[in-house]
Amino acid sequence: MLKIILTFIIIYYVFKFLSRLYLSYILNRFKNNSFRNYKDKSNNQKEGDVTINKMPKEKPKNKNVGDYIDYEEID
Repeated sequence: MLKIILTFIIIYYVFKFLSRLYLSYILNRFKNNSFRNYKDKSNNQKEGDVTINKMPKEKPKNKNVGDYIDYEEID
C-alpha cells in the first residue's frame, strides 16, 4: 500500500515538473508569434504615410415613429 501511494506522489511531481516546462515553452512560442504578427502588420505602412479613415454616412432617421398620445393623471 505504501508503494502505491509513493508511486502516485512521484508521478504527480514528475507530471507537475514536466507540465511547467511544457507550458512555459507553449506560452513563449505564442508570445513570439503574436509579436511577429504585430511587427509584420506595422511594416505594411511606411513611416510618414498618412491614412484617413472616413466614417460612413449615417442613414437618415425615420421621424415617423408613431403617434404621440397625451394623457391625464387620474387622482
